[in-house]
Amino acid sequence: MNHYRHRLLPGRALMVAIVLCGCATAGAQEMNPALKELAAAANREGAVTLSWSQSSLGGSQGAARFQAAMNKAFGTNIRINFLPGPDMARVVNQAATELSAGQKAHVDILLGAAPQIAPVVKLSFFEQVDWKQYLPGRITPNMIELDGKIIRIVTGLSGVTYNAQLAPMKPTVLDDFLKPGWKGKIASTPYAAGLDVLLAEDVWGKQKTVTYMRALARQIAGLMRCGETERVATGEYLAVVMDCTGQDALIWQEKGAPVAQMMPLDAAQQRYYYFAVPTNAQHPNAAKLLTIYLLTPEGQKLAYDTWKIDLHFMPGSRMGAMIADYQKRDVKFREVTVQWWSEHPEIEAGRSELIKILTTKE
Repeated sequence: MNHYRHRLLPGRALMVAIVLCGCATAGAQEMNPALKELAAAANREGAVTLSWSQSSLGGSQGAARFQAAMNKAFGTNIRINFLPGPDMARVVNQAATELSAGQKAHVDILLGAAPQIAPVVKLSFFEQVDWKQYLPGRITPNMIELDGKIIRIVTGLSGVTYNAQLAPMKPTVLDDFLKPGWKGKIASTPYAAGLDVLLAEDVWGKQKTVTYMRALARQIAGLMRCGETERVATGEYLAVVMDCTGQDALIWQEKGAPVAQMMPLDAAQQRYYYFAVPTNAQHPNAAKLLTIYLLTPEGQKLAYDTWKIDLHFMPGSRMGAMIADYQKRDVKFREVTVQWWSEHPEIEAGRSELIKILTTKE
């Protein structure tokens, strides 16, 4: 029988260690030699440290579930130390700062999408991993970027999360949120989530995007982080323009809240969340093993259970079915990868201006 207990670890923030005791090897799946070697090395490390928001992969409760499932799958006894963290960019930037200072990273896995990962690629502090050797046939080349330094784990769809019960209309395009009925009742994010992609010359371009942002800034009543969808569910804001992905809307729908996601016909985005192991990780093998588990069929199911997203091109993907349904309705997605983001320097060049417009309304 597996038993869980929680303890507090010292540090500047609350660290929740989910400790799994008495892990049995019964039920461990068949592993090839490379995976066996990785599991043994990870087991010797004994722990893996993670930090992201409570809304990502189920937060601390999700970490407990991943710990139990990974240990059962691989016959290991690895503890997940989970630290509820700030936004993804701050976690990634802190790890980069720690590397430059000659320190170990405070986390073993970096979670982020293209806006968080692409700006630090030049620092070369992601470990290059031959991911395919661990799950041959399951892990395919289209999941891997930067020669194995980052790997796609789930697919998210960026749109607008809104309160379907209180909304003055059913929106279909971003311009709808410039109409009088939304004025003073909507929010955006302090980092211009989703809106930054519009800066790309092959999307909207800078002039159109800045014009829209100035009009949007006059409509918004405040700013909120992705993952704070409760504020839309309760009616504090009628919408967040734009969201990071729509998984929070699905989570709140399950709770009975009148929350929906609108996929804007003029700005639909399909983006990936990646895992990367920093070269200064304290537990690199355990980090790789958790990554591998997340990409198994069981791991992808658990990703959807805890976050309502999975990798859309994997067999049985719920996101794959959702994307196919949108495409039947003539929604055309912009695929936002780290490579695509890096090929569009105009996004980073103009992003700070968008953030300034949102935060100062100037």
